Amino acid sequence: MAEQLEAVCARYGSKIENRQKEAKDPKRLQTIIRNALGVLREDGVFAFYLFLQYRKGEGGGVIWDEICSLWQNASVGPLLKAPGGKAEVIALTDDLQALLLAREVAERTLIYALYGLRAKG
Repeated sequence: MAEQLEAVCARYGSKIENRQKEAKDPKRLQTIIRNALGVLREDGVFAFYLFLQYRKGEGGGVIWDEICSLWQNASVGPLLKAPGGKAEVIALTDDLQALLLAREVAERTLIYALYGLRAKG
């Protein structure tokens, strides 16, 4: 039986939260998550990918690693067959159903990560 999407998103959100110290400035990770969430909602999955690459050292790399792992999880598809590089993300945007699911689970995961970080203080 496949794991519920909500639980999968919560688990990956916790993974982002637990990797906070890998960011150059761990306190800034909340800001990067909020900004990434805004980019994802307003500009889409490919812009989200580009933003996280731009902010890689500030926590974007941590976020991207976990979102790619989420999209490769059997419970959500998998939506990505290989590590998420530029070509794989562009290919993801070709299928509307996959794109909508990818966006939804990424948003939910980022929200859980953000609230987890806020709860830590």
